[in-house]
Amino acid sequence: MAPGGAGALLGGFRMSTPSPTRTSPVPEQILVVDDERDMRLLLRYQLELEGYDISEASDGKAALRLLRESTPGLVITDVRMPFMSGLELLREVKQFRPATEVIVATGYAEVETAIECMRAGAFDLIRKPFDIHEMYSCVARALDRYRLNASADLVRASQSFFSSNELERLPEAIVEGSRGIMAADAVVLLIPDAQGRFEVAHASGLASESEGTLLREFGERVVQRLSSDRTPALVVPGLEDPRLGSIRALGQVASLILYPLLVGERVIGVLGLLRRVGPRIFGKKDLDRAAVLASHVVLALENGRLACQLAASERLATLGQVAAGIGHEINNPSAYVLSNLGYIREQLVALRQGAPVDLAELEQAVLDAREGALRISDIVRDMRSLARMDDEAGGWFELNEAIRSALRIARVETTRRAVVQADLLDGLEVKGSPGPVSQVFVNLLVNAAQALDGWQGARKEIRITTRREPERAVIEVSDTGPGIPPEMLPRLFQPFFTTKGSTGTGLGLSISRNIVRRFGGDIEVSSVPGDGTVFTVSLPIRPLAEG
Repeated sequence: MAPGGAGALLGGFRMSTPSPTRTSPVPEQILVVDDERDMRLLLRYQLELEGYDISEASDGKAALRLLRESTPGLVITDVRMPFMSGLELLREVKQFRPATEVIVATGYAEVETAIECMRAGAFDLIRKPFDIHEMYSCVARALDRYRLNASADLVRASQSFFSSNELERLPEAIVEGSRGIMAADAVVLLIPDAQGRFEVAHASGLASESEGTLLREFGERVVQRLSSDRTPALVVPGLEDPRLGSIRALGQVASLILYPLLVGERVIGVLGLLRRVGPRIFGKKDLDRAAVLASHVVLALENGRLACQLAASERLATLGQVAAGIGHEINNPSAYVLSNLGYIREQLVALRQGAPVDLAELEQAVLDAREGALRISDIVRDMRSLARMDDEAGGWFELNEAIRSALRIARVETTRRAVVQADLLDGLEVKGSPGPVSQVFVNLLVNAAQALDGWQGARKEIRITTRREPERAVIEVSDTGPGIPPEMLPRLFQPFFTTKGSTGTGLGLSISRNIVRRFGGDIEVSSVPGDGTVFTVSLPIRPLAEG
């Protein structure tokens, strides 16, 4: 307390009428900590006139007990108090609730004290006795920063959700972002499967598998009662939600939020947030924060669902793009087969009539017809592989199979625009699914061909090469086209970004990178305007010892 006690402090504390500037519909919580009762009452009176929600503590230990039950945006503390100093309390608050701002009031003009407080994270120091308007201004600024930081945390979490172009990693991004933003010990994201049963899409911080099972069961109970109660479930010690019953299995002092994720009447998931033990329990402010977070999660999940649909559409668009060329590719061997079958039929008729027949030529015609039929079979297999929706990583497969399949599918698109060269190293086996990998190279080959369309350069070449590096197979798809402007390169893999104007969807490269990363690889691009572009794909390779 300042020298002279409360009387000296009150002497410099002018009473004030409420300020009209505060319009927040939800009162901000402020904790006032001072060992002088008169000071606490005076601050309470003045700040409640301003519309704040005030709680009091007579010392640091009492303040920490209150902080276990609530989440104030601001703590105003005296420096010198019994049991625990204001500096010690400041350090505890910043460790326990780092988002909460702290104003330190001091009647001592010691530079060392001011430096220590600022280093410990104090928002500001106010010297006693102080003017109430100075206090109002400092409180308003501190709470502005508290709200700004809270909003910034939510924005960063939301950005992490939407920046996750790899859809398989979206649940992980949601869970990890939610755990940080809610200061939760454990977070689980439940997503319904095709039959409507809820499964754990991703979890973090679970103490055991049984804990995840319990959270899933609790989430299902909340969903089952949505027709009569659409509110989230908040359970804290001494206050249970009738939809859940007892949560003692999670721990005697556990607190839990289960937030249903809804799009209209459709349930797309449940976000479960758990704090197990210790001084922190979820409260009303946490529930409000979870509401904002849940809205971002819903948007991210819906965006992911639409992205999956667009990925399937892009795959079909790729098929449609090369359909005309595929028709040409099938037509040539079909004509070849029909021609040879016609010759074989003529020779068989002659044979029946006793005319001499060259059996060697007849046998060659059969082999030629078979070769043409096999070529058609290869094309159909390539198309079926490209159209397959099964993107899961399978066993080891020959990389060159996927590349040659892509070369056959994109042949008409590429060969009418450029000379295509392939330098493929044999014996490269990668793990994954040939269909999606082939789709990656179809996209890259067609993009290269389109880049060369209308290009007036001296050479029009597309080259695809493979090589072995330690633990990786490296594939380069290069062209001698106009290149890509440097300012566009950072955005090249972003969804919906295209350099083709209205003729491109902007999804091909984004989906290609997702596919490659799903199989443990990566894709990079380098380009020099006027000197072509090189896309480099790397995939985990089967060790030679396993081959």
